Amino acid sequence: MKHNCPAFFETAFDEGYTQEQDGYLYRFFRQDMGKLQIKTGKIVANDPFVMFETEPFVEVFPKGSFTVQLAIAQVQSQSKEEQTADSLEPDERVALARIVFSEKPVVSWKMAVWPESDVSQLGEGEFFGYGVDAGTGSFMDAEACALLEREMEKDELFFETLTKKMDQTYKHTRSWGLIDLAEGCNVAMFSTGWGDGSYASYIGYDAEGQIARLVTDFYLLDWMGTAAEE
Repeated sequence: MKHNCPAFFETAFDEGYTQEQDGYLYRFFRQDMGKLQIKTGKIVANDPFVMFETEPFVEVFPKGSFTVQLAIAQVQSQSKEEQTADSLEPDERVALARIVFSEKPVVSWKMAVWPESDVSQLGEGEFFGYGVDAGTGSFMDAEACALLEREMEKDELFFETLTKKMDQTYKHTRSWGLIDLAEGCNVAMFSTGWGDGSYASYIGYDAEGQIARLVTDFYLLDWMGTAAEE
């Protein structure tokens, strides 16, 4: 099932991209996190602190080492009444996270789903997403997910290792970290938009039908059910 995803799934990663919505200005910039190791071709996206979803998406992705990028929005009210001294520094939020498998342009999108997902049952504006309860999302290979699960079970304080790594990049309302695990595996972790919720991921395909992107939308901008490609 293809989805009419908005053009900003790509353009939000362009420096200086801006959007206005509901009295707020969103000014975007891109943050390169580094390379994520995809060893099995099966990718898990979840809240790594609670591990609600540990099953990978149905799609088989390219194997290798691929760049993870964040589209971060500086959010500022356009209301003069709200522009106090405390609010003049823009609130920064992670709007989108993506894995770049190739630099080829995306010509179509499809929702990333799990084996039990039945997209035919979705109504307008509905989606399958992963649950976030700790304000954090992630990408990882299925092998890395199994390693992370074992570490969490073995050491109940292992989450502190993750938070300390993310604290190194902390800025008001957002942080991120690319964390090495054992056996050449790693996990890309990042703050999720406004915080907790359920967030969908989308697979972008090039003109030859090959996977070029995997994007998770943290729904900073309200487009669901009304977006059209520009």
